[in-house]
Amino acid sequence: MYTFFCLRSIAHRTLLTLGAFLLILCTQAQDIRPKIGLTLSGGGAKGLAHVGILKAIDSAGLKIDMVTGTSMGSIIGALYAVGYSGKDIEKIARKLDWSSMFSNRPPISMVNMNEKREFGNYALEVPFENGKARFYTGLIEAEEIWLTFGELFYPVHNVKDFSKFSIPFRCVATDVATGKPVIFKEGEIVKAIRASMAIPSIFSAVPYNDTKLVDGGVVRNFPVRDAKSMGADYVIGVLLSPPLMPADKLNSAIDILYQIGFYKDAEDFIQERKLTNLLIEPPLDNFSAASFDQVDSLLWIGNEMGRKYYPHFKKIADSLRARYPDAVPLADRLPKTDKVVIDEITATGLKTINMKDFTGKLGLETGKAAGARELSMAARKAFATGSFRRLAYFVEPTAENHAKLNCEALENAPTTLKVGLHFHSYTDVALITTLAKRNLLFNRSKTFVKVNWSSNFRVLARYDQSFGRRERWGSLISFYHENFRFPLYSDYEQVADYKSDYTNLDFRLYRLLGTKAMVGAGIMHEWLGLTPKLSPTAEFRGTNDYWNAYVYYQQNTLDLKVFPREGSYVDIQAGIVFNQRPDYTFISEGIGFSSDTLNVNFHSYEQLKVKAGRYFALNNKWTLMAQVNSGINFNYQQAFLNFYSVGGINDFIRNQIPFVGLTENQGNTRSIAAFLAGVQFEPYPNLLATVRGNVGLIDFLDKQLDQLTTGNLLSGYGLSAGYRSPIGPFEITLMYNDKTNQFKGYVNMGFTF
Repeated sequence: MYTFFCLRSIAHRTLLTLGAFLLILCTQAQDIRPKIGLTLSGGGAKGLAHVGILKAIDSAGLKIDMVTGTSMGSIIGALYAVGYSGKDIEKIARKLDWSSMFSNRPPISMVNMNEKREFGNYALEVPFENGKARFYTGLIEAEEIWLTFGELFYPVHNVKDFSKFSIPFRCVATDVATGKPVIFKEGEIVKAIRASMAIPSIFSAVPYNDTKLVDGGVVRNFPVRDAKSMGADYVIGVLLSPPLMPADKLNSAIDILYQIGFYKDAEDFIQERKLTNLLIEPPLDNFSAASFDQVDSLLWIGNEMGRKYYPHFKKIADSLRARYPDAVPLADRLPKTDKVVIDEITATGLKTINMKDFTGKLGLETGKAAGARELSMAARKAFATGSFRRLAYFVEPTAENHAKLNCEALENAPTTLKVGLHFHSYTDVALITTLAKRNLLFNRSKTFVKVNWSSNFRVLARYDQSFGRRERWGSLISFYHENFRFPLYSDYEQVADYKSDYTNLDFRLYRLLGTKAMVGAGIMHEWLGLTPKLSPTAEFRGTNDYWNAYVYYQQNTLDLKVFPREGSYVDIQAGIVFNQRPDYTFISEGIGFSSDTLNVNFHSYEQLKVKAGRYFALNNKWTLMAQVNSGINFNYQQAFLNFYSVGGINDFIRNQIPFVGLTENQGNTRSIAAFLAGVQFEPYPNLLATVRGNVGLIDFLDKQLDQLTTGNLLSGYGLSAGYRSPIGPFEITLMYNDKTNQFKGYVNMGFTF
């Protein structure tokens, strides 16, 4: 059994608690009920321990008359003050995805299909404005916190005076210009608690009037005096940790920043503690302010503390009710609210985006009703366009069930330099850099130039122009060039080593179908050249250029970019390759043959590529996966150049059909259909083990079933260890295939080009 206090300590504290409370009762006038205040300190993740105390207060039937809080204490306290019960808050805490709450990226499900591939691919992103690097007031803007708070506090969107909440409330932030506390009594509750929790240098400061605000813990992490100033006669204070921790407890960057930022609060804390009538200090020495990966443990400790202090709360509640009939907490304190009709939409902070485009990004229309979920999803959708670093909304009532939607935006810098690293057992180490710019030629456009700096040089320049009121339509023009290794295999054994020079110029039109699907059509001009590096028996060198007209459909509902747990993807492309113009020489045993003398059919041919997969989450640790990868060239008679390259796990080379067990290019064919099944196990967050097996049928086109042999069948297997890191996937795989009967290692670190 976990021991929180020895029996002597409990008895001593009980006597002090009851003695102090009885003294208050004796000194009160007969008709004036003593007011009970509740103060919740800051402490980052440790603030989840507050929830168990609230549950115990609810169970005891103790009426709280005012709540004050700082940082995480302001969040928990505000939820309680507006009407959520302790049990409600516990459900919220368990349900929230805390990792996404503290990132500044939208969920990939909200990102448009034409941008999913580039989304989140870089370890470092440096914004530039007017030719200079732009730095913000914190590393994290935490957009999802703004929007989640917007949903949670929507029931009180029409209450701007915090004393009008079900329980009057105040929270503390710090003015960075003066170093003085700012006590929030009114205004927008979401902005107030977001300011109160803005740990300096970690979270961006919150603009407020003509200044900026950061975490209230800098000056008052335990705001007992504010409860007293609200009229509290008796204050229950929950203190998560002293303002300054010993050196051996400073185990994370957030802990150190807390320590540095809260030096000033150390003196204030002594006075605040003296004002507390009942001080509760959960034993949280083994946790840090960043322990959001231990939600269950923190809630458990809070519940244990609640059980320990329940008798105290019960005795106080019973004493009050015996003397004052109104000392009963209200039931169902959370207001019931319906959707409101949005009469007007305003926005501040827009610089390069006009109001028409802004409302188009939101997808909201005035004159129509919207609720908490619709408003937050609209803001998420606009944020997912990549145009904003922060986008918050506030609902201002104008009449009954009518409101004005006031948005505060902070646009992303128009230019961004992005840097990533990639290592792959097929291509070695690469530095990937991207220079991206919004609205280069016209509004609602995105342009980038991406370079893969390695022995396998690649460059991609793309201009994407959106149009239409909701930016559902778009046109894209891109230029791509690579100088890539191109090994040739015979019977799955390498026989030659080539370099390929490949270039394409692509133009397409597309239509977005929500954020999870798109259709389009395009035409591409392609150039391909092969040069031998090592070719011991025969040698081919030459070029071919041709046109490729195609249509495509893409869908992606995956929940994560890296090692997804749930969702599906589909990528289907059908087209025709035409107007080929080959120019090559084939040399065998010293005799050369040109393209004019060889009788090779370079007529037009049709292509069909299908890549699809589905992930099934069995629970929070186990995931089943299934994939189909297929490529077929119809009426294709060429012996080289545009065959499908079979092999590899990561799909990142031209005409690749992934196949576990083979390395990239190890299999060459004009037709393949492959099926993969696997299971993914995640024993600890972001650490995974994956087992995959796949079978494939190759060179089956124009063959009857009875003409197929074992040579047309492939199988391969892989066992992988992976890690979902902040800079991309890390995965090491041991593979085996039935054609070579060999085991091979396979490594991928970071995002591919």
